[in-house]
Amino acid sequence: MNYSRAEEQGVGLCARCTHARIVRSSRGSRFYLCSLSVTDPRFPKYPPLPVLSCPGFVPVDEPENESGAQ
Repeated sequence: MNYSRAEEQGVGLCARCTHARIVRSSRGSRFYLCSLSVTDPRFPKYPPLPVLSCPGFVPVDEPENESGAQ
């Protein structure tokens, strides 16, 4: 996922998280879906932004097994 510095400030960690998926509405809005929400109720499906702290955060270029997130 490509992200800009401005996007990261408005979205927070989700802008560069492996678990985040961008969902676009027909009206052009963008929402960040957390794929961890499918298996773990601690994570909201669409977290309020910006996300400044998250126990499931895994940077896009970091393998999951090294981060400690499950």
